[in-house]
Amino acid sequence: MTSQLNPAWQRRPLPSDHPAKLSPPLPNSAPPPGPAVDSRRVIPFLLHDSKQEWVIRELCEVLTQRRQHCHWQSLAAAQRIDVHSTTAGHAKALCLLATTVPATFSRQRFDHVVLLVPASLAGVKAAYLDIKQLAAAHPVDIGVVMIGPRDQHAAWRYFRKLAVGALRFLDIPLLNLGFLPQQVIQGQNQPGPHRQNFLSRICERLLRSGFYSYVSTVGDTGRQAL
Repeated sequence: MTSQLNPAWQRRPLPSDHPAKLSPPLPNSAPPPGPAVDSRRVIPFLLHDSKQEWVIRELCEVLTQRRQHCHWQSLAAAQRIDVHSTTAGHAKALCLLATTVPATFSRQRFDHVVLLVPASLAGVKAAYLDIKQLAAAHPVDIGVVMIGPRDQHAAWRYFRKLAVGALRFLDIPLLNLGFLPQQVIQGQNQPGPHRQNFLSRICERLLRSGFYSYVSTVGDTGRQAL
């Protein structure tokens, strides 16, 4: 079951009679593209509702404990994002952005978004509609954290329902970033080592997979509001 929690969901392969699309080769002297020097790492989180903000706050705390400079910001629907102000003084800082409105991130054209999805049929349906809206704006890589499943088996079942639907009908693969079970979210104001273990696993997957966007901060005054 452990191996099943990180499925390699792939887009549907092209038919054998369909010519493959090849990208032009890069010159031998050209290094592979990387993040700009004047950029910040941003992880956008799309919440099911504002009550899930504690997850972002505690993820940020865990990342800080792992010697990652981390800041988080809750965004209103029309709020502009000032990445420089939230990561001032730390060029390698992580900025966690949280909103409940998909259009907030669609306008910013982030290439990675993490969804916090309640482990229920209603939660899966709502997440599917959010994914559809995000993908309608531009291609985006989507990671999923299941919130409140009974156990690991339940987390897998709900994630699989969402991943199969997104791949079949939207041709969008999903990345499973972990889950927070019922027993660790019932006492939201009483964090403990058991909950921190689950949060640490999510943070590890985020960092190991490089699941964040690079956002430029260059502007006339050295800072840029998105």
